[in-house]
Amino acid sequence: MGRFDQGSGARCRRGMRGRASLAFGAALVVAGLVTATGGAISAATPARSSQNQPALTDPTAGHAYRHGAVPLRTSSAALHSTAGPRTGTTRHGRAPAGTVKGPVSSDGGTVVTGSPKVFLVFWGSRWGTQGTGAGGYQVFSGDPHGLAQNLQALFKGLGTDNEPWSAIVAQYCQGVAVGTKTCPLSPSSGHVAYPSSTVLAGVWEDISANLAAATGTQIAQEAANAAVHFANPPGAQYVIVSPTGTDPDQWLDPNFGYCAYHDNTGDPSIGAVSGPNVPYTNMPYVPDVGAECSSFTNPGALDGADETVTHEYAEVLTDPFPPSGWTDIHGNEVADKCENLVGGGPGGSTYVPLATGTFAMQGIWANDSGKRGGCENAHALILTMSPGKQKGTTGTPVALQISALDLRGQTLHYAATGLPAGVGINPATGLLAGTPLAHGRSDTTVTVTDSSASAAVGFVWTIRR
Repeated sequence: MGRFDQGSGARCRRGMRGRASLAFGAALVVAGLVTATGGAISAATPARSSQNQPALTDPTAGHAYRHGAVPLRTSSAALHSTAGPRTGTTRHGRAPAGTVKGPVSSDGGTVVTGSPKVFLVFWGSRWGTQGTGAGGYQVFSGDPHGLAQNLQALFKGLGTDNEPWSAIVAQYCQGVAVGTKTCPLSPSSGHVAYPSSTVLAGVWEDISANLAAATGTQIAQEAANAAVHFANPPGAQYVIVSPTGTDPDQWLDPNFGYCAYHDNTGDPSIGAVSGPNVPYTNMPYVPDVGAECSSFTNPGALDGADETVTHEYAEVLTDPFPPSGWTDIHGNEVADKCENLVGGGPGGSTYVPLATGTFAMQGIWANDSGKRGGCENAHALILTMSPGKQKGTTGTPVALQISALDLRGQTLHYAATGLPAGVGINPATGLLAGTPLAHGRSDTTVTVTDSSASAAVGFVWTIRR
């Protein structure tokens, strides 16, 4: 039987309802579990090579399909001593001098260019009795922390109230040469899209299975099943959410524990999966491990889940069929590079207000942040590109086009301060042109605005005699 709720996307159920709901009686076991640390994923690329031994705490070790895996943190001093820094630094991207530190295009930089669509799949009969909660969200009696309702509200709220977090990944595009670090700023250049409608495209409670533990292959197959169920529209990704007390793909493994990972169902390292090749996220019931998946010092019960799912969501948008999107030279994706920062600190996770509530969302790497890139938790809704230092000569005409892209397709207006005498700006096109009248250095700033957002580009313009 299926039903459709206009407010929260398609919602449907499948299979016979199971009455059993596994209580998380293993809470004490989990509390004493020696899990993988936040410093482990730096060894992800060597772990995929047959010539290297995987690091003990690498959540991808022996499982090449666990792309962008967010490792469980730990209080184990023994693991801390071998895993590297846990908080306070971007542990990825510390490349040797002279190498590219930010993500570059791989295989043409495949990204999700249509308006993003997330289908939430609450998998298995252990979710308990289904009902409808506040906001029309699907809720379950076997969901002690309200994870299901929280995830629905988060994805329904993305892109609302001009929130700036979704703009970070929009700088990445497809169709560019392998190794490219920046993208052309034009509507036809295939950028990751800023949400133009609700990201929450559908909710499916699939109760056909009653699994206390699932393999990676089974999880991928469920994502393919969901794609068939929802007719797999363009821009879709599927989040397979497991109920409390279950162990999807050994997420609580004492050596390789993780909070979530993403991949595509056509990845041959997963095993045989029938159905379409689609991007998906394996999302365990993260509240079961408390603060182990959060970067905040005193997180709320759902903060770790929100940080984790936004990490994977951003990486699916920029690398839906890994490794064909954007990664750094070590294979780290745009969220991997920022997951080890302290929550609330610069570039780290932050609380983002949406029309549907306030959520803890992880910082994401931005190539266009400063001169070398960096982790951001907010970005202007207008993409700009600095033209770099400019030179000219008095009496010789100059022309310089400022590049900008409005993520919502609005009309842009340009203004400038600090231009060399004799040079002006076209407010409709952003073309700087004229004949310099005097020599000297000018600190120029071009401001680009639409109906509700603005961005600025600064550069030095030196005019010689």
